[in-house]
Amino acid sequence: MDRQQIGKDAEKQALAFLRKQKLKLISQNFSCRFGEIDLIMTDKEQLVFIEVRHRSHAHWDGASHSVDRQKQQKLIKTAAYFLSRN
Repeated sequence: MDRQQIGKDAEKQALAFLRKQKLKLISQNFSCRFGEIDLIMTDKEQLVFIEVRHRSHAHWDGASHSVDRQKQQKLIKTAAYFLSRN
C-alpha cells in the first residue's frame, strides 16, 4: 500500500473515532494557499482543527513529535484563514 493510501485510511479511522466521541465534521481536507487541515470538527461549541498523523512503528516518537514548528505555523495560518472565511 502506498503512503497516500495509508494516509487516507488513517484519516478515515480518525474520523470514525472522533465521530464516536460525538464530534461533528465541518470540513475534510480543507486547503488554501497556506496549507491543509485534515479535519475540522466541532466538539459541542468548540471548533477543533485536526492534523492526522500515522506512525507505522511504535519505536518512533509519537505522532505529535512529527509536527515540527514549520508545520505548526502552516496549520495556524490555515486555521486563521478558515476562520476569516467562515
